[in-house]
Amino acid sequence: MKKLVVSAVMTLAMFALIGCAKQNPVASDDKTTVTSTQPTYEDGNYRGAFSDDGYVQVNVKFKLENNIVKSMKFSNLFFKDIDYLKSKDERVVGLKAQYDQLADHLVEKDIRTSITDLYKPENIVKNKVDTLTGATLRSDKVISSVRDALNRGVFNYK
Repeated sequence: MKKLVVSAVMTLAMFALIGCAKQNPVASDDKTTVTSTQPTYEDGNYRGAFSDDGYVQVNVKFKLENNIVKSMKFSNLFFKDIDYLKSKDERVVGLKAQYDQLADHLVEKDIRTSITDLYKPENIVKNKVDTLTGATLRSDKVISSVRDALNRGVFNYK
């Protein structure tokens, strides 16, 4: 009988703990749900990069306050010997504008929820670059750069 009572008490305790572990949604500023298990990032300036074949293609810099992106810009945007930040070629300028729209989309939003928007860049970019030029928006490079920055942590606290 004693074993049965102990077993019942332990079972009830286990169910109570499982109920306590349930995620509680926390409202974020951009009308999406953030769960209490998501990380909270320190306020500060972040830097991250995406490189492929030994070449850095995308570098981002952004400022976070309370997980909200306050500003974001590219310090490097390079692909196939073309510097998108310096090029005067009309097609490259148009493509750079698309990258800028991705960065601008994150500003004033919670980084923990808005970064997933970049997986569907067609919902963000307004101007379309001629598909015959071969120029392609690579939002995954921006996502990788932002995640790299978050993983590295604060670059400086200015």
